[in-house]
Amino acid sequence: MAGGSGSRLRPLTCDLPKPMVPVMVKPVMTYSIELLKKYGIKDIGITLQYLPQVIEDYFEDGSKFGVKLHYFVEETPLGTAGSVKNAEKFLDETFVVISGDALTDINISKAINFHKEKKAIATLVLKRVQMPLEYGVVITDESGAVTRFLEKPNWSEVFSDTVNTGIYILEPEVLTYFKAGQKFDFSQDLFPLLLEKGKPVYGYITDEYWCDIGNLQTYLQAHYDMLSGKVRFPMPGQKIGENIWVGENVDIDPGARLEGPCYIGDHTRIREGAYIGPFTVVGRYNDIGPHTSIKRSVLWDYNTLSRCVEIRGAAVCNKVDIRERVSIYEGAVVGNGCTLKPRVSVKPDVKIWPEKVIEHGTTVQSNVIWGTRFSKTLFGKNGITGKLNVDLDPRFAVRLGAALGAELKPNKRVAVSCDDNTGSAMLKYGMISGLLSSGVEVLDLGILTTPILRYMVPYFGLDGGIHVFEDKKVDGNVGIHFVDKNGGNFSPAFERQIENAFVREDFQRVAADKIPKVQHFFNIPLFYAKTLEKLVNADVIRNYGFKVLLSTPSKLVASIAETIFSDVGCEAHIVEDDIPLELERAEREQYSLACHVDSNGEELELYDERGKRISKEMSEAVRSFLCLNTTDKKEVVVPYTAPTAIETMAQSFKGKVIRTKTSRYALMNEVIKREGNGSEIFLLYSDALAMLLKLLEALAKERKTLSELISAIPRFYMTEKVIECPWEDKGKVMRWLIQEETRGNNVVELFEGVKVYHKNGWALVLPDSEEAVCRIYSEGVSEEYAEELTKFYEDKINWAKKQ
Repeated sequence: MAGGSGSRLRPLTCDLPKPMVPVMVKPVMTYSIELLKKYGIKDIGITLQYLPQVIEDYFEDGSKFGVKLHYFVEETPLGTAGSVKNAEKFLDETFVVISGDALTDINISKAINFHKEKKAIATLVLKRVQMPLEYGVVITDESGAVTRFLEKPNWSEVFSDTVNTGIYILEPEVLTYFKAGQKFDFSQDLFPLLLEKGKPVYGYITDEYWCDIGNLQTYLQAHYDMLSGKVRFPMPGQKIGENIWVGENVDIDPGARLEGPCYIGDHTRIREGAYIGPFTVVGRYNDIGPHTSIKRSVLWDYNTLSRCVEIRGAAVCNKVDIRERVSIYEGAVVGNGCTLKPRVSVKPDVKIWPEKVIEHGTTVQSNVIWGTRFSKTLFGKNGITGKLNVDLDPRFAVRLGAALGAELKPNKRVAVSCDDNTGSAMLKYGMISGLLSSGVEVLDLGILTTPILRYMVPYFGLDGGIHVFEDKKVDGNVGIHFVDKNGGNFSPAFERQIENAFVREDFQRVAADKIPKVQHFFNIPLFYAKTLEKLVNADVIRNYGFKVLLSTPSKLVASIAETIFSDVGCEAHIVEDDIPLELERAEREQYSLACHVDSNGEELELYDERGKRISKEMSEAVRSFLCLNTTDKKEVVVPYTAPTAIETMAQSFKGKVIRTKTSRYALMNEVIKREGNGSEIFLLYSDALAMLLKLLEALAKERKTLSELISAIPRFYMTEKVIECPWEDKGKVMRWLIQEETRGNNVVELFEGVKVYHKNGWALVLPDSEEAVCRIYSEGVSEEYAEELTKFYEDKINWAKKQ
């Protein structure tokens, strides 16, 4: 019998019939077939009802298992006896009924011999158990004859610990006592009827192994029993240590630790520092990340676990993506295709249904059943990021392109570009398809960076732009940046419109003859390089005689830099290695300065002529100096977290500081509003190479080294610290901070987060919009004071979380 839906096993059985649930990496029904074959029963009928095609597709005609299978499908549920009645023509002699979703190794021959000796019309295989409440209790006399049935009793009705296993030896005659198509159950209807008619019904009590896999606890227990040798079925794979079995092509790092009994399936990789504890089963094609720990758990196939994951007494289905520092506790189940983002905690006995996305830092305390795998919030601080072919796959890209097209409307013009990563190109073409389906004209600008796209969109007079790139900060991640008609970021309001269209799938589709053609453009990077050269006086730079060390992982950025440095007469050494490593190899003060440009050409990390790294905050101050030194307006735009030393510096220029919120949109929008798109200042904020060129020009004009220029900037001391703060605590923490700080004498600003001014500095507590953390930014008159402020507010946050 294989018709069960396994509702109590969900979400394991959401899209899988219960007999197909794997035990030791193969469907549990396989063991029933192997058991029947072992005792010479090779002509087998299978009754089906829930997802029958899944079972038929897997077992086919049974020849690969050495048996012959016949399938009988119920269109509507007929009960246990009714489903067997459906196969009545097949059952023309004494036959065995066995469940396809239980695990047993009983000696069927002994049960059949008992049946024949007793000349029974029906023999029930019985088992003594400690907790009979979940089963049908059967009472027999001394001869083994059944005298009474009681289906799933309460404790006041328990008269025996002998229960019905659902395994029966029957004569064909039993099927004549009820009609075909009638819903009829063996234990509730047929067997009581046979007793009433005085027919010989017997119970054969076995002490062999039997486990009814009815819930997660018994499902895990079946694995524990297989691993400990309680079940007489051979273990798959080969034994490589004390009770450690592995399949084919398993890759176990020498630094990983396995403790038996456990099993590792075919083609699974166990990385350095990982720990596979006792009574753990890891299926096929899993990737277990560094320092991940798994105990008493079952993982199915094709799962990816990042570093420092902890799983305890849980079940994980297929194709689950588990990010770093996720914890899954006893009794939890994670369904097929789920994504658990970093620092998720799944509490005991929680069930997560298939295709769900659990966001960063979420504590899951109740079952997650409804919704889709797509989070309603697509956009983060700067576009969209996610794991390639997991979060962001071609289907996602097409939908996203169509959603953007739906909001832009037909006949708008959008530029699309990507980096040289093949995955980025795949998503780019998906986006193009979605845009074209909405009637939006697409200009394919080829391989670019986001700064180049920011410049080209307003240059061509387009309505927007999209750039897809590999996110080097997180292995396997990609990012998508969106540019509005001015070269800035989309507004939060427009991002929400796109998200709503994406979730609703509210896309317009133009007629086939209205789909635009894609226009392709070439040599954009060379044009852009020449544009950057026009920002500076090349003769001034050439006469200074700079020697620059530049590191970048991007071939495109390296190519543009090489062109520019050659044209402005700057000697440059361009490498892919880290700057500190290159500086170790170089002679002392061999370079005028060194820098690292990220793969997307946006971020510039500076090192002075002595090889000293310039902090992120000081780099912000250097850019502010360049802005004040470049324009007649003497205005500089900085994020809210920038040091107050910039105000002091602006005063010396008789200039003005404009502070914005910390988002990329807020910063770029303010720059564009004040300076216009495509201006020198615009490029200083958007492009790392533009800032580097303007810095070289400033150093050459003032005949200074980088360390000398920095020494002229007012001193400041800043610290930044990230504090874990669950999403559900953020509002409480901020409310408590505001209440506490407004009672004192310190000035409190609520422009973004909570900023508190002290006599000798300030501290800003800012809840992160993407992660379950709060960030503390502090500035003080000394490094020690800045650190004291940070520690002071760290303690306050931790105290507030406990309230």
